[in-house]
Amino acid sequence: MKSIFTTMLLLSFGMMVNAQEKAVDYKELQKSIPSTIMGYQLVDEIEGSSFEMSGMSYSTASARYEKADSQLDIAIMDYQGAAALYTSASMAWSSGMKYEDDDQKAYGVTYDNAQGWLVYEKNDKVSELVVGFNERYIITVVVTDASENFAEEVYKQLNLNNLP
Repeated sequence: MKSIFTTMLLLSFGMMVNAQEKAVDYKELQKSIPSTIMGYQLVDEIEGSSFEMSGMSYSTASARYEKADSQLDIAIMDYQGAAALYTSASMAWSSGMKYEDDDQKAYGVTYDNAQGWLVYEKNDKVSELVVGFNERYIITVVVTDASENFAEEVYKQLNLNNLP
């Protein structure tokens, strides 16, 4: 869950800018996280929380799955002020930015006008995807013991059109 913590930290910094209405309740986000996906079984209950303070708000829902030796983490986040983060992040993600060395490979991706960033840790076989969806939500998918594009395959299976 280290990657999800990093994403939440980035979102916290973005909260300094007010840009949109109150974040959707975490229970609504939980509805978009499946109980099983691509053969992975849910380990515990789907978690979630909402936070409000001084006109700012954010909410998150997350789940951990297992399949043999592989773990899968999915998180959906919404918070007031996301538009400011989207502007800077999606510009970088869509600019064709790429990085590669002997240990990892990282590059921007696009799905139906949603911008994202895919990182593959070659030695550990960890595929991590962060996507800005619908100019409001941040979707994070992290899979261990996986191929480079497996996080993308999981993302494409999520039913995100139900999000408010």
